[in-house]
Amino acid sequence: VRDLVATLSTHPLIARVMTPAGVVRMIVLAVEQIGEGRTPSVPLKSLQPATRLTLAGPAGADQGHIDPASFARWDGAVSALTSVRSRDAAQLYVNLKPLFDAAYADLGHPGGDFDESLTRAIRMLLETPDVADDGVVLLRRPAYMEHTDPALRALRPVQKQFLLVGELHRASLRAWMSNFAKTLDLKLPVG
Repeated sequence: VRDLVATLSTHPLIARVMTPAGVVRMIVLAVEQIGEGRTPSVPLKSLQPATRLTLAGPAGADQGHIDPASFARWDGAVSALTSVRSRDAAQLYVNLKPLFDAAYADLGHPGGDFDESLTRAIRMLLETPDVADDGVVLLRRPAYMEHTDPALRALRPVQKQFLLVGELHRASLRAWMSNFAKTLDLKLPVG
């Protein structure tokens, strides 16, 4: 799997993601968690930014908009994924589908088709509201930040996280996922 992925991208972060043993199972677990609305922080630990999110405005303010410089924290992860053409990723997935289905079965879905989990995950992210960066206001809590808007606060954890990557990154990722799903003929919401 690592060798095949290496032919699609030389991005260093892709190589780091592909390093651990059981990478297919790790990807399957991450996709399943995303489809359930959870943030896949453990399986995708290598994609976590090295810096923390910051708010614009005076230091120590209780709430504010995300500092636009914070969106750069996701440049590496977004460029890594989009460095692989979605059509090539779809073809690789088709070629390796038996491995993905086996890993999905190992996670408690005997006879399950991983396409279903993949569709749920893509749908979860695509259904995240399209909010402008200046429309996201966060409230600082002792160990985390939360959205001040009740509608955004009610989103699933992975959708809240998706809002924090910034609208330009979300647009790139949405386009990539949509093209990937279209190539695989996955049934997604229209819009």
